[in-house]
Amino acid sequence: GYTLGQIVEACTRFQSETVHKDPIHITAHFLRATNVGPAEVRVSVQKIGKNFTNLLADLVQGGHTTLTSHLIFGDLTPVPGEIPRSLAAPSPYARRLPLHDHPSAAVRDRMRHVWRFHSLLSWSIDHTILACNAMRSQTRVDTEIIGGGGVEWGAWCELTRPEDEIKPSSIPFFGDMFLNIPSLLPDSEPATLTPFSSWFPTVTMTVEFKARIPSSQDYASRTVGLYSESRFLTDPHGRHNARVEVWTAPSAIGQGKLEAGWRDKQYCIAVVDQMALTLPMDLNHRQGSRNKVITKL
Repeated sequence: GYTLGQIVEACTRFQSETVHKDPIHITAHFLRATNVGPAEVRVSVQKIGKNFTNLLADLVQGGHTTLTSHLIFGDLTPVPGEIPRSLAAPSPYARRLPLHDHPSAAVRDRMRHVWRFHSLLSWSIDHTILACNAMRSQTRVDTEIIGGGGVEWGAWCELTRPEDEIKPSSIPFFGDMFLNIPSLLPDSEPATLTPFSSWFPTVTMTVEFKARIPSSQDYASRTVGLYSESRFLTDPHGRHNARVEVWTAPSAIGQGKLEAGWRDKQYCIAVVDQMALTLPMDLNHRQGSRNKVITKL
């Protein structure tokens, strides 16, 4: 996610003097691990249309393309006078913030110490959502299950340094900040794995930006809401999917106050989908020792 964010940042700067300044959609394929050190983002324009600009962008390091991507840029400014074509509250069909508690009531949870960036980030996990993954959950004890399956996860996630702020290039990183299906399965499931025994490299990632990141004081500048769902885990290579919704936050974790209607004021900034693999951790360590890579773990 962080690596893709570098491409988003480069392309956002590339588009800064055009009418299509906002990233709309990104499709990325991760070809190789990214090493510690300098890298080059190569951007080319494929098409400039009335509503969108299509770009190709590659991250190149040591003469090899490590990440290739297709980006669509446009303008996320609402068009005045147009007939509304958005589902929003109070419509009963509109998607609402899926997290249960206001950030002011949230308690910070410990982040995994193996994440090298854990001092720059904090989160408060939604334990009500987490409880839905339990074997005794009502969704799993019915005699006949129609649809269903998979796991859910959610949290308020926050940049800890006061000078930091969320921007478009942050979204792929936040979209990669979740606990995946192999990690959330109970011990009774044969497919369960501990995060310490396995490596989960991302193979593909897509990001759809639904709206601009808010600049109003009504929203937190360093905090987002995250909700993920993962439905499939299959061989070969333990391939699994994840869909992560990135939402606005009304305040920082442990701050602000609960106000009536606060939930309906929040909106989804982006939706991030990815396909990842489940590989032995020693493979990650061997590759890291050989190439000095920064991995997602």
